[in-house]
Amino acid sequence: MAKKRKVFLHVGMPGAGDIIEVALVHHRDALFELGIDVPARSAEETFLSAVDVLREHKAWGFARKEVEGQWADVCRRAWMGKQTVAVSLPLVATASRPEIDLLLDTLAGMQVHVVLTASPDDDIDDIAARWGAAVRKPERLHVIRLDEPSPKKVWKAFGKVAGFGTASLGLADVPEPVGARPLSSLDEARREIERLARRNRSLERWRHESDRKRKKLKRRLSSVA
Repeated sequence: MAKKRKVFLHVGMPGAGDIIEVALVHHRDALFELGIDVPARSAEETFLSAVDVLREHKAWGFARKEVEGQWADVCRRAWMGKQTVAVSLPLVATASRPEIDLLLDTLAGMQVHVVLTASPDDDIDDIAARWGAAVRKPERLHVIRLDEPSPKKVWKAFGKVAGFGTASLGLADVPEPVGARPLSSLDEARREIERLARRNRSLERWRHESDRKRKKLKRRLSSVA
């Protein structure tokens, strides 16, 4: 029987382990050389994937069609690879059991390991129990709870669980996770991501509309000539 590929899915309590989401994307190419596939292309994509799984698009001001299929796209890329997979969806840590099952169903056939990051003060007994029951085997639930959860220590701890060293994968050039900025809550941080995402989409629409008008004008000028 062929050995199942492993997936290390990071989920995190507010503010604990946020660096993992952006560090995985930033070091995507280097991680590939270390035998780790990172199917997500941006932190925005993982955020929208979480919104998709949790069906919280209305709460974030999105139409369903704007987030639908985001997680499926990430999983499709994961299935295309041949190496161990690492993906971070910190927002889904507190998901309900049906939501967890929906998320994991798309990875059926792979050996899923869940990495839950939390601060010393977080009450995660119920959360850990839900994820532990979903992955079925206790050795596939990894809880990272550091007394001093600095980004470097959390990143190193995650790498140790997932099977890669972080000595060559520094954080100096990794963009700050939004939650690290002076914002009052994780909800505010996530809304900041959503605001930036909407700005990017507006710029894309503007560019598309400009290109359309330019082509239309070019056709008119050609017909006159």
